[in-house]
Order: sequence, then C-alpha cells, then structure tokens
Amino acid sequence: LLYGASEIGVGGRFMDGYNAIMESKDIIFDQLANLGFEGVSGFCIFASLGGGTGCGGTPALIELLKQRFQEEEGRRIFVYVIGILPFEGQSSEALNSIWAVSKLLRAQLQERGADLTILLSNRTMLRRILQWRKGESVDYLRRELDVDIADIDSIEKMVPSTLDEASAAESRTEQAFVELVNPMALDVVEAMLSPGVWESHKDVFPTTDLADYSRKLDPVVVPAHYSDIGLIPDAGSMPKQLKTMIDYAVKECSYADVGEEPNAESVYYVLSGPAHIAKAEYGMHVKEALDKFIAPGAAITPCYVQYHIKDAKTNLLLLLGLPKIPELVTIINEATQLVNLHSGASPLKQGWFMRSKGTSRKELVDA
Repeated sequence: LLYGASEIGVGGRFMDGYNAIMESKDIIFDQLANLGFEGVSGFCIFASLGGGTGCGGTPALIELLKQRFQEEEGRRIFVYVIGILPFEGQSSEALNSIWAVSKLLRAQLQERGADLTILLSNRTMLRRILQWRKGESVDYLRRELDVDIADIDSIEKMVPSTLDEASAAESRTEQAFVELVNPMALDVVEAMLSPGVWESHKDVFPTTDLADYSRKLDPVVVPAHYSDIGLIPDAGSMPKQLKTMIDYAVKECSYADVGEEPNAESVYYVLSGPAHIAKAEYGMHVKEALDKFIAPGAAITPCYVQYHIKDAKTNLLLLLGLPKIPELVTIINEATQLVNLHSGASPLKQGWFMRSKGTSRKELVDA
C-alpha cells in the first residue's frame, strides 16, 4: 500500500501513522480494489511493531477492513497480523511496540481486532541466527558494516535505535541486521501457508488453511519452526525422538522468547515430511511431549503433511496460542525507562511525548 504525504514514514510518531491510514481510506481501498479484493476472504498485514508506520498504521488498517467488510457488507473476513518486535536496546521502538501491542490486544478483546496476531521478535530471531549460522552471519555483518566484530556476544546489542535523528551509519547498521533476520520471518509465513497450497505429490490431513489457525488458536500466537529434523523410526524409540524434537522446537526455535514454561493455552502443530514420518499414529507421542509446555486443558490441533517424493525433509511448525512471553516484560522495562527519562515538571519534558510520539504520557503509561 502506498499512502500519505511522506515518502520516508512518520519518524516514529505512531499517532501520525494511525492518522495517515485513516486520512487515506479512499486511496487504500482504491488500491485494494485494483488488486481484486472483492473475492478474498482474508488479509495478512506484515508490520514492524517498532516504527511509527507499522505501530500506528496496523490498528488503523484493521479498523478500516473490519468496518468495510463486516459492518457495511456483512461479509466475514479474516485478518492476520504478523508483527515484528524490536531489537534489544531500541528503547524508542520498545515504547512504540508496547502501545501497538496494547492497541491490538484491546481491539481483540472487543472483537473488533485481528483474528490472529502472530508475534515474532527481531532480538530472538537474531539470537537464533547467531546460534545456528554464527560464522556466516558474522562474515555478512563485517562485510556490510566494515567493522571488526571481535566479541560474538556483543552483536545482539549492536543495533541502534533509528527513530530519533539517526545517522547514516546507524540506519545502515539497522538495515544490515534487518536483512539478516527477514528470511526467518518469511520461513514462518511460508510454513503456515504450505498446508493450504495444492501440490500433486503431497497429502494433507486434516485440510488446513489460515482460517483454521484462527478458529483453533487463541488470538495471540508465537511460532516455532524446526526444519530439516533428523527423525529416524528405525534408529530407536520414536517417543523419545519426538520428545527431543518438541523440546528443541520450543526452547531453541521459537521466534519470540517464550522461556522454559510457556504455559500456552492452545497449540496448532504442522508436522511435514515423508509419509512414514508425518503420520497421525505419532500424534499421541507429540501431545505427551507438548504437555509440559501447555496449560491444563489446552487444546492441541494437529496437521500432517505427507510428501511422496524422494528425500523429502521433515519440518515442524508449532503455533503457541497465548503463551507467556518473557521478552514482552523486557520490552516493557525498556519502554518504562524511556518514559521515566522524559518525565518531569518542566514543560520541555512534558512536551516530549507529544513531539516524539504524537500522544500523551498518560496514554503510554496506560498501554
């Protein structure tokens, strides 16, 4: 979508991002009409939950879509938000993020929000990449940023905030890290879409598409994606292998940090691979392995994708509905520190919130 008067976003002022959508309603629906939106049953909104455009524009766009299709036309549509939380240490982005997540959650409670909000995290995805492809990632950053990275553990804290008068070097640094993590976000979306895409050499049961996820899961989801899994039925106990698979997926492959005990209220899993691996007979073992990561009585919904081709890889997609997300506590703390920094009796301090975010200190504290 192209809208608004600015070619470079709204500079972190999420209320400007919100208003830009509302003021561009006709332009936006003209663009959607040109894309052929009359026959669609849903929309996926990909958004950075750190900047002003994504944080402000996403809740506004959901409002417009729900109003147009459900209230005015009486047509049921599904709206999915794939929201990316900021890198570590980006305190200004953290403040925006908390406002946006609060806005999205409150809209869902009023049944006027997204059907699913799928949270991914730049800081967690970066940590995963550095664990899995350390040498390759360091070489890329050295090449892009022309810096000597001596301490691998310091990389996660190298991403600057770019909302407040960022220099060219800071913008380039953030962009390099974004390019590093973006493919991971796309992998999750592809894995979610895959069961609903017809291919002659695969079977899916039960049939699964995006609407099924929203019907079976709680409205806030953290994904975990474990690819190219080495499950070998003839090499030992399959229950033990499946337990190891689930443990690793939750603890090492989640795309936002859910800790050791996410206590998820619902789970949807997609096990894909060769027909002798991705089969319903293993469902009871998968459920047993998930037991320590879910709340009592949590619903578990399976999907099996069997490929009838040679050398098909085994992959697992876990969608954890309403899990504990310790990372959000960290982001809240970062945002609170920024609010406290700019709080005070002087008019200059009091005016910072309206100048930088387009809203009051009280609204941010409430969020």
